[in-house]
Amino acid sequence: MHKNYPGLISVLTAAELEDFVDDWLHQRCREYHSHERWSGTGDLGRDVTGYVNDRRMDGPWDNFQCKQLSKPLSEKALFIELGKIFMHSAAGAYELPRAYTFVAPLGVVRKVREFVAHPSRLKQEFLDRWDTYLAGDLVEKATVKLTPEIQAKIRAFDFANVHWLDARLLAKDPACMPALVKWFDADPGQSPRGVVPTAIQAAESAYLGQLLRVYEERGPGTYPDPKAALACPDVGPHLKIQRTRFFDATAFDRFYRDSTPEEFVQTFRDEIHHGVIDVHEADHTNKFARLNKVMQQAALLQASGVLGRHAGPQVKQGTCHLLANEGVMPWDR
Repeated sequence: MHKNYPGLISVLTAAELEDFVDDWLHQRCREYHSHERWSGTGDLGRDVTGYVNDRRMDGPWDNFQCKQLSKPLSEKALFIELGKIFMHSAAGAYELPRAYTFVAPLGVVRKVREFVAHPSRLKQEFLDRWDTYLAGDLVEKATVKLTPEIQAKIRAFDFANVHWLDARLLAKDPACMPALVKWFDADPGQSPRGVVPTAIQAAESAYLGQLLRVYEERGPGTYPDPKAALACPDVGPHLKIQRTRFFDATAFDRFYRDSTPEEFVQTFRDEIHHGVIDVHEADHTNKFARLNKVMQQAALLQASGVLGRHAGPQVKQGTCHLLANEGVMPWDR
């Protein structure tokens, strides 16, 4: 049975929620150059920020405001939190964000949903309500009136870029899976099988070249390229199996790099490497015998963690080819 991940997110502390969102954004870094978590006093209305380029806050950026509350985000909180951004930006602290997302595990009240659904109405309400609804709540023991500078910031901002996420929507985001794995031991599921292309790919050239030299040492034939070896009835079937293993491991690697914390795949590779290196380095009658012994050992290994649970023999064997391809454990040494 799947865990209730929205429920687990909803009971994180406020600080934990910010850390969780920071981990979520780490996976979404393909959309960002980098990201940063702000905490404590002096955050100037920012919790976690995603930067579009290396200009960071001097360039386009997105703000993720984490609101771990005992009830849905209120209309007042919507205006106050967004108001801080306009206030600080008008004061010269930073340029306005490109987008602003409330991460509120328990969701938002209906009035907030209505405002977010009608961006032009939300903008006008800011202009109309500032002095009567917000001015006394933005800074402790002070009143912040709607100055021309703040008004200009409100008019400049595209309120269509205000969003909200509750725990359910956050947990459903594919980029959230690594955070769910890290925080709640989620299972990202089984990786897809690899697809073996008919044409030899540049990415597999190193280990294939090593295998050709392994075959040539054993004899009797020589093979000018992998295509020739695949066409040979003596070694072609064996080479076809090795390519299947390589692409299964490649698909496994790619899937779990996207769905688990980044160190998980490296840990899996390290465990496979340590599990077979003694066999690889031992004395063998020839290189082909070494290759077969390593493949036999790899199939028997049981790696740890969620990747170990999903790694079949061909993935573990193919990981040896990945290591060979990278020069870590070459077959023709």
